[in-house]
Amino acid sequence: MSKVAEPSIRVHIDPTNPGQFFACCGLLELAHRLWSGAEGWFEEQGLHFLVRPTLVISDFGAAGLINKFARCSLTNTMTETQLKRRDELASMPKKSREKDSALEAEKKALDTLWREAPILLHEPFHIRLDWFIDERAGGDAFKTWAGQQSVVEIARGMKAPLLAEDWSTIAPEHWLEKSTNSDCLPFNFDSDLGGMGSDRDVGFSFDPLGIQVRTRPLVELLAFIGLQRFRPARVVTENRYRFSLWSDPLVPEVAAPAACCLLKSPGSRTFEFRLLYRTKYLKSFLPANPIGGNR
Repeated sequence: MSKVAEPSIRVHIDPTNPGQFFACCGLLELAHRLWSGAEGWFEEQGLHFLVRPTLVISDFGAAGLINKFARCSLTNTMTETQLKRRDELASMPKKSREKDSALEAEKKALDTLWREAPILLHEPFHIRLDWFIDERAGGDAFKTWAGQQSVVEIARGMKAPLLAEDWSTIAPEHWLEKSTNSDCLPFNFDSDLGGMGSDRDVGFSFDPLGIQVRTRPLVELLAFIGLQRFRPARVVTENRYRFSLWSDPLVPEVAAPAACCLLKSPGSRTFEFRLLYRTKYLKSFLPANPIGGNR
C-alpha cells in the first residue's frame, strides 16, 4: 500500500461498539470518495482508526472532510414531480381525497416512496445508499427502523447537528464521542443506546418527565453510510454477527472483505454482536464481545 501520505484523520473508538466500527467504515468511504482514493486501518488494539489519502494531494484534511459532509445535500431518489405531487395530495382535504380511491392509492404509493426510497449523498461524495432494501444480499437484516418511519427523515435528523455546530473545531479524535440533544429519531446503531427507547418505542413522551436522551449523530450517520459496502458476517442462522478490525492500511474495496472476516491479517481482531428486537421490526445494535485473540 502507498505510504506517501501521513494519516490526516485519527479517530478514537470503542471496538466493542458495532455502531462505532461501522462509522469508521463510513468515514473511510467518505474520504475515499472525496480524495479519489483513501485507505484506513485500526491501531492500538482497535482503540484508534486512521485514514489517509492514497496519494499526496493539496486539499485533504479532517476539517475539509467534515465541513463538506455537513454541507452535502442529502435527499432520496424521488423526483421533483413526485415530491410536488405528494405535497399536493397531502394539502387536499382528507374527506375530499378519500372520496376518490385513485387519489388515496396514489398518495399511499408516494408516502411509501418517501419512507423507503434509497438515499443519495450528492456533491462531492455521490453515494447511493440502498442496503436497507437489499433482500438478496441480506442488507435489510440491519434495518433498525419500522416500516412507518422514514429513512430520509432519520438521516436528515442525524445530519442536522453537523450544520448546527462547527464540527471542524472538534478534534477528529473525539468525533465519535460527540453527543447532542435532539428530538430526532436515531438509527440505533450506537450500541451505547441499545437499551434505551425513544418516545415512539415506549409509547409515551419523556418530555413531561424532564428526561432527555442524547445521541451521537456522527456515529449514527456514518454507520448508515458504512453499511452500504461493509457488512458483518452472520453466524449460521442465529442472531449473531461478526466483524473484524484490520491492522494494515486498506482501501475500501479490500477493507470490506476484511471487515466481514473474509480476509485475515496479522493483528486483526474479531468481535461478535447481536441485534436487540424492540418489536418485530424495531431493532438496535447491542455491544460486541471479542472472539479469540489477535490473529
